Amino acid sequence: MGALQSVFFALLHRLRSTPRWSGMMALQAEDVAQHSYSVAVIAHALCVIDRELFGKQPDEARVVAAALLHDASECLLTDVISPVKKYSPEVEAAFNHLEKVAERQLLKTLPEPLQPAYQVLFDRSDPDVFAYVHAADKLDALCKCKMEVRRGNQDFAIALGQIAAGLEQKAAEMPCVRYFLDTFIPAFERSVDEYRYLS
Repeated sequence: MGALQSVFFALLHRLRSTPRWSGMMALQAEDVAQHSYSVAVIAHALCVIDRELFGKQPDEARVVAAALLHDASECLLTDVISPVKKYSPEVEAAFNHLEKVAERQLLKTLPEPLQPAYQVLFDRSDPDVFAYVHAADKLDALCKCKMEVRRGNQDFAIALGQIAAGLEQKAAEMPCVRYFLDTFIPAFERSVDEYRYLS
């Protein structure tokens, strides 16, 4: 008898066709799959910084996997911008509930023996994992806003200010975020084209 067929990865593939920043006039389009990759890369960097510079021992593999799937529910729900999600506590709670429903629906499309391994990646109750994912999510959004504003797109200026302010608060709690902001973010405010060429 053949293996039970699953639509899990076919659904996730739709993230490549799910645009971010709806309602914003972005100079460079971005989809949820691109964003998820960047969040995973940054989340890994935060773990490395914490391990190498601050003596912590984060679960890097779990952090990266959780980061890759942190917006997986959007293959069913699409992307909704933060000002809408956070319009009121009631609206935010409703969206959080919808995301959990969508994640449960996604999990059910997996073969049953695989579901527990993915369930843990959707469980946001572990602060040791999701503090990194949440910080990386905001850092990637900051990078996007800085690049858009640097190219003259003032549609991203308000979002840039709000995200930067939130990250300053997070940096006070997470030294790895402070290090990332100081070390890597300034490069997003200038051209790095000269570094493309091999010497």
